[in-house]
Amino acid sequence: MPRPRQGHRPGFRPPSARRFAVLWLLSGLAPAVGAQDAPDLATLSLEQLLDVEIVTASRFQQSVAQAPSVVQVIGSDEIRRHGWRTLAEALDSLPGLFLSDTGLYTYLGTRGLLRAGDYNTRFLVLVNGQRINDAVYSQGPVGVEFPVDMALVDRIEYAPGPGSAVYGSNAFFGVINVLTRDARSFGDGQLRAVAGNAGSSGAQVTVPLSGGDGSTLLSVRQFHRRGRDLFVPEFADGPSRGWSMGNDDERVRQLFARHVEGALALQLFAGDRRKEDPVAPYLQTFGAPGGQVQDRWVGFGAHYSARLGDASEASARLEVNDFRYVGDYVYGEAGDLYLNRDIASGRSFSIGGQVVTRLGARHTLVAGAEAQLDRSIEQRNFDLDTGAVYLDSRQDMASWGVFVDSQVRLDDHWSFSGGLRADRSDLGTVRLSPRMALVMSRRDDRVFKLIVGQSFRSPNAYERYYQVEYEDGSQFANPALGAEHVRTAELFYGIGLSAHSRAELSVYHYRLRDLITLVPVGDDSLMLTNAGSAASRGAELAYAYQRPSGMSLRASYAYSDVSDSETARPLDAPRGIARVSGYWPVAADWGVAVSAQRMGARASRAGTAPAYGVVNANLHWRPAALPIALSLGVRNLLDERAFDPVGPEFTQDLYPRGGRQVLLEATWRF
Repeated sequence: MPRPRQGHRPGFRPPSARRFAVLWLLSGLAPAVGAQDAPDLATLSLEQLLDVEIVTASRFQQSVAQAPSVVQVIGSDEIRRHGWRTLAEALDSLPGLFLSDTGLYTYLGTRGLLRAGDYNTRFLVLVNGQRINDAVYSQGPVGVEFPVDMALVDRIEYAPGPGSAVYGSNAFFGVINVLTRDARSFGDGQLRAVAGNAGSSGAQVTVPLSGGDGSTLLSVRQFHRRGRDLFVPEFADGPSRGWSMGNDDERVRQLFARHVEGALALQLFAGDRRKEDPVAPYLQTFGAPGGQVQDRWVGFGAHYSARLGDASEASARLEVNDFRYVGDYVYGEAGDLYLNRDIASGRSFSIGGQVVTRLGARHTLVAGAEAQLDRSIEQRNFDLDTGAVYLDSRQDMASWGVFVDSQVRLDDHWSFSGGLRADRSDLGTVRLSPRMALVMSRRDDRVFKLIVGQSFRSPNAYERYYQVEYEDGSQFANPALGAEHVRTAELFYGIGLSAHSRAELSVYHYRLRDLITLVPVGDDSLMLTNAGSAASRGAELAYAYQRPSGMSLRASYAYSDVSDSETARPLDAPRGIARVSGYWPVAADWGVAVSAQRMGARASRAGTAPAYGVVNANLHWRPAALPIALSLGVRNLLDERAFDPVGPEFTQDLYPRGGRQVLLEATWRF
């Protein structure tokens, strides 16, 4: 009977590194509160942007300049101007971050680090402070499967560095917090429709509701893309002659609701994404119809805050997250094909609270605790026709953590931040995650930061409990698998060059140890252990120019030098990434945004993914006197060829990214 390669389940991803963030991280002071009162970032000067208050770095409100992290903020106007359709596209504009695509999912790397098997589990992804990393694989969705549409986003806060000091597991490389727009920003509501090449079409209806002292936002969306035919030379000698035709269909359905009344905020989000499989991982029959993956996220969150006198505020959170994955995989030969089904599901219950206290004009202290219960974590794999079962696992997991973070202003320019968190897993292991930052912020727009810390990532249910046994080999579960750790040091300096321009430089060193790695155990057997290590050191240089008219120009270059104990040539690790972008208001109601990126060459399993350059453009028309808006976006304007390295679950070595993509969007405001 055909079956996947030993050591890889016939489903979602290879077991070489799946991380579990068994820690829920309630995000303290409701980010939604900050989002509701947030200014229009596009109208602020570069100096004013340093004073924008964010909530992600320390779980209380502080300015970008004072935060113990090199925080990057992307506003809704920037999202609209560039026509970014996914969270991944927006994050891909930031220095040091980069994307890699497999044809099924989009993965996020940082500072040259996107180790094989690292499927966004080392980033913590939040929606209004609510964690959405799932209970089975602890993956953080950033591509089309992200359950909230970008039209609803007010801002994205990205806090790189050791986030475990306040968030616990999964905040390994950084924290991504997506804050949604206030209901009032939609007026009486809006209808949005999109159409593009490759059979792309979609519609979204967003309606604000108000009553009494509260406001409610309700939005539903559907999107469909027929996709493209794909040629893979590694399969050219097979029955398909290397072509996967009509196997790239994708459908997305989303629901988002948020109600805010006084100190209470409630939210509900649901996303369902079905994607046909054109790339046939896990030794599937290439080009055969019927293969697909489905991801479903459903989350509910409640947040309440209350003043405790003039100097303190307490907040509490309750969240429920439900995740389900179904993968259908095609095996056999023409005329004798059969489906293998992979199912993974789990539900997380999280509760937590914190108190923020202002101890005088120069000292802010936050302390909190939280607990997460992961229940009914199910992993199953079986053949649909015969019912043969290869995996049937059901587990429960739990964790809790306490944290404290303090910011002290030493004088008018210097401040010190120190945080410490203790986390206890269901194995009884206690881990301490410290972070310290020395920050200088002057009125002449100079900012200096020295940040050191340590983060960890707990193994997820997949890594701990996946086990299959065959006659010719096995992979054993490792319930006692330990956590991964990273120590980071970063030096940041930013300076205003003029009233309209600014330059920033970051120099960093990351050291990773205890990385979860698949290793041989005896003859023909494998097991996941904490055997890997890696390091990254490098620098990021950024420049920004912005005029009061709205015209802006941004450029950055990121350099990284990565080493990995698994290989002499770390996979998917670009040494250099250059970016430049600009926006021009060409007329009163018209604007055009253009961005370009040059990605350096990256090692693959069998060779090299060559360097490539890509140009994107977006033209928008938003007349103030009319209730309509139009935009025309083109990604990969010059139709350049680009390839991404893929992991060992694939027969092919590289995945060819899509060519030119055109999307027309029309919005009607009620």
